[in-house]
Amino acid sequence: MSRITENITSGDLARLKNIFVPAKIQNGISVVLTGVFQVFYQDYGIGKTSFGKLQLTPQDIRQVRKLIKEQTGFDILTDPIPSSRTEMAKYFPNEKLSTTPVKDKVVKVYGVLSTNINGKKYDLEDGMIIEIPLGSLRSIEHKQIVIVENYEAFCQFKIVQSDIGQNPLVVYRGDKESGVISQEIAERFPQVKLVAWFDTDPSGISFALASGASYMLIPSISREALIEHGKSSLFEDQHRYWERVSEVLPTELETLISSVEKGITQESIVANNVPLVLHPLR
Repeated sequence: MSRITENITSGDLARLKNIFVPAKIQNGISVVLTGVFQVFYQDYGIGKTSFGKLQLTPQDIRQVRKLIKEQTGFDILTDPIPSSRTEMAKYFPNEKLSTTPVKDKVVKVYGVLSTNINGKKYDLEDGMIIEIPLGSLRSIEHKQIVIVENYEAFCQFKIVQSDIGQNPLVVYRGDKESGVISQEIAERFPQVKLVAWFDTDPSGISFALASGASYMLIPSISREALIEHGKSSLFEDQHRYWERVSEVLPTELETLISSVEKGITQESIVANNVPLVLHPLR
């Protein structure tokens, strides 16, 4: 027989809280037979199953409350779900059940010539970057920040041809692991010109618009080069966004993409030495 604490998840806690409301305590409830509810039924004989659901009577619900309190000391009826790991650890061995994340978002940055942040200048070797918690990034001593969508393109920005200033701070937009940070950068450092560089396709342009940037980098590309290096799937799969975002592009580029019906990725821009030019977003 397994203990509740060995199986319970943050989702289970939320589902449990949901059944401990007056109407359900009085009348009973039917829940999907998954997670900790499966443990209640299989290991403790609580409730009855019907078509993949667990039927809980008022008596069953009271038994669930008693069982959880006996094993953890946590009263699912009266105690709020802990919001910190420290509080959660008082009841459950998996302190990650807490609703408050411990880690700050992490920012990956480097300067094209030098990296000037928090009042200090760093001369990094090629390929080196600085990773810093977003909350610890207090100041940026650069005139421009370039937010880059894809990590590989972020690492290779030094070799990209563009008409941007000599020493921008290059910032990786982020991902699920480190957190997406483009809007936070715009809000924290409004005095620095923020430039967005994303894939040149409907989705990428949409992300650039949402990033808080005042400029974006767009390819200066011929029809022949877009046909050769572009991808039709980038346009076809995202066409529903095109009408909404295409108007922010220069007429020449908007017409070109519409006629060729292809977008181009950052990686293809780097690999084929396609130059980039600044274009105002607002």
